[in-house]
Amino acid sequence: MNDRIHLEGVRCRARVGVPDWERKNPQPIELDLTLELDLREAARTDDVRHTADYWVVEQAVRRAVQGPFRLLERLAEEAARAALAASLKVRAVTVRAAKRPAVMPKTGRVVVEIRRARGAR
Repeated sequence: MNDRIHLEGVRCRARVGVPDWERKNPQPIELDLTLELDLREAARTDDVRHTADYWVVEQAVRRAVQGPFRLLERLAEEAARAALAASLKVRAVTVRAAKRPAVMPKTGRVVVEIRRARGAR
């Protein structure tokens, strides 16, 4: 199965960072989510019941990533967990989480990418 839905540039605010001062205030985070699922029935019927409701997925992910988290890796993991929980039709999700690191002013962005599949450990 190669069907995917991409939610790109999901802008969130999260308290994330290793130093305490970095987690004190929410900072901008950008997420890209790739949902893997079978879209054949949705394409055939033109019926939203046969696909993932990506508005519901986005809202669940936004709630899950508010933090506080020390690591962007943990934030990405919580985003993946929330996406899988929000729609049982989603078989796997890839999350790219990006932020401008306050402690690395000469680096444009740090990006963490993870893929999680339903039932995998």
